[in-house]
Amino acid sequence: MIKKTDLYLETRDHFLTQKRFEISKTSIEGLLITTPQPRNLDKYYDTSEYLSHDDSNNSLFASLYRFARKLNIKSKFKLISKFDAGGRILDVGAGNGELVKYLVQERLDAQGYEPSELARKVAYQKGVRLLDHLPVRNKQHYQVIQMFHVLEHVKDPQKLLEDLYSMLTDDGILIIALPNYESLDAKIFKSFWAGYDVPRHLYHFNEKGISNFTSSKFNLIEKRPMWFDSFYVSILSARYKRLPLAFLCGIFIGICSNIMSLLSSEPSSRIYVFKKSK
Repeated sequence: MIKKTDLYLETRDHFLTQKRFEISKTSIEGLLITTPQPRNLDKYYDTSEYLSHDDSNNSLFASLYRFARKLNIKSKFKLISKFDAGGRILDVGAGNGELVKYLVQERLDAQGYEPSELARKVAYQKGVRLLDHLPVRNKQHYQVIQMFHVLEHVKDPQKLLEDLYSMLTDDGILIIALPNYESLDAKIFKSFWAGYDVPRHLYHFNEKGISNFTSSKFNLIEKRPMWFDSFYVSILSARYKRLPLAFLCGIFIGICSNIMSLLSSEPSSRIYVFKKSK
């Protein structure tokens, strides 16, 4: 049970509703929680501006987002290939199915799970069929399970972690990508930082937080930064703060964040690779 303790900061849903929320520390060091957590979260995703689910937005920013996403897909494929030994791969929170489609085209045995009906429809239009439920009955069925910017959205992350553990083979790999609230861009933008993305992000992790959260079931074996995320998050944050020349400000702060992360090891987002404990 994740218990809320001290207040960390107050913020609002800058992306959609402008409603106020609190982010608090928890009983797990390094893990923060959003409160209150809305019962109906679907309405907070119900917009074409939510780019990971909807490809209909044709703005310049959306086009740049999709370009970066395609570059990220290739880097994700290289990472997955490093740990794939010919087993089955599951993409949890597959969005519009682009990564699953790419993996299948590269002759990998990949499946995707996506709870959003809108995202599944977009994936279907791309020729990708995604699962609408997590295949928890498939014990020790997957060699690699990946979650790119998913865990922070889940209402019961502890239950999800237990399910994924049971679905992995004995030598299975779990890949998790998360925003990092210790990054320079997070410290600059504070309550305006787009990486908080309340209330869609129900939980917030730094490296210690995800390590403590997973330690009973997984061993951390590798971590790497996600360089493009600092630009996307910083541009959004600058827009939320209504800075002049927000796009250029975001690019500049994204560059600064990436440079600083080389010294501090605190990038805007990070990929963590875990191996299943025996």
